[in-house]
Amino acid sequence: MRAAWLLWSCAGLLMTAGPSGSPGAPWREHSEKSTLATGLPCIYQKDTSSPTTVVGLFAAGGKSAVPLGLDGLAYLTTRLTLEIPDEGMVQDLMSQATRLSLLCSEDFSAVLIECLSENLKEALRVAGKIIQDPLITGLRIGRTKEMMKLYGRSEEDESTAAAHNAVMKAIFPGAGYGTAVYGTEESLGGAIDRKDAVAFYRRFFTKKGLFFYVATDLDKGPVRALLEKYFAGFPDGEDVSIPLVYPALPAVRDIALTRDSKQTYVGRASLLPAPDAPGQAKGCLLETLLGKGPGSRLWGLRMTENAKSARASEALDRTLADLQDKGITDEELRTTKTMAKARLLRSAEAKASRLRTVGLYEVLGLGHGHLTGISEALDKVTLEDMNAFIRESLSPDRILRVTVGPKPAGATAR
Repeated sequence: MRAAWLLWSCAGLLMTAGPSGSPGAPWREHSEKSTLATGLPCIYQKDTSSPTTVVGLFAAGGKSAVPLGLDGLAYLTTRLTLEIPDEGMVQDLMSQATRLSLLCSEDFSAVLIECLSENLKEALRVAGKIIQDPLITGLRIGRTKEMMKLYGRSEEDESTAAAHNAVMKAIFPGAGYGTAVYGTEESLGGAIDRKDAVAFYRRFFTKKGLFFYVATDLDKGPVRALLEKYFAGFPDGEDVSIPLVYPALPAVRDIALTRDSKQTYVGRASLLPAPDAPGQAKGCLLETLLGKGPGSRLWGLRMTENAKSARASEALDRTLADLQDKGITDEELRTTKTMAKARLLRSAEAKASRLRTVGLYEVLGLGHGHLTGISEALDKVTLEDMNAFIRESLSPDRILRVTVGPKPAGATAR
């Protein structure tokens, strides 16, 4: 999100309740940004690691643009752009190993087109037709809502996702970032109708609200020509900027979600500064330091047999307090930088996963080139800077406490 970052201090801490050219990168060339003849910006990156092409069409807005009471509108609208009216067309795409999918994040939604590069022309022809003239009908909206209800239930059953959603709702109450990506019973039960989806589409699927990212083994010229040919129908549109909304810690810092489970998820969330390049690098280092693999500060807690969630919570708080008080050594910072770089490279190795990262950096204002610049940003973080960042980020007055699990004896269900 543009206003602030959220750090999970304990992702995956589960306790039983009862007995471009960056060195080592899989691509050799930096991404480059230009404007197509249609007026749409396009980020192009040559990647010959496989004979495949991934195209992402990013639309401004995402959850941040969802009005009060219309939870799920961004996802629903984006999903409707992938409705293929012809069954034969579906079979053709499947036989060509072409895949259409979507992302819906805090600040954007995106349609992904993944195919063999030899089938790019046909994939873009089909995708361009359905995305620019989506079937937003009552019948399809109803069917999509039913699918979203299933996705929402599945997400709520996953402790990490449920905890994250609860924290977002607490610090961004009401509209925008605090809304549920797959909607709520109220919004899917009747609050969202066809006019809402049409209005959302007309606002954000315009030349002012869209940009492409392409990772491919094909040369830039032919790819640009295909995008210009098959995606020429978007209108100019109006301003799509959304006022910044800043997070606010709630008066009650404890969030408890009751689940019919024998396990309890114990978590802490902290607000981080707005994500400029240095802040993003320090946030990445802190996340790696806390809980990304063997040797991280929380790794030992995973191995601890804390039979009671209260003990787990105390152990977690002690670990965070110790880190906040004492900081880290120069050797630990060097190790953390190495691990963070390796993790970032692995996460961006596949073209489709890299698409999401590049798109996020572009939307946040860090720029598409930050994917290759992040290594340099990590190197520039000094020990003094990092320890100051740790002291600020893990200050007790910035922390939210979260538990997901069975109801404690004598407690009121939520």
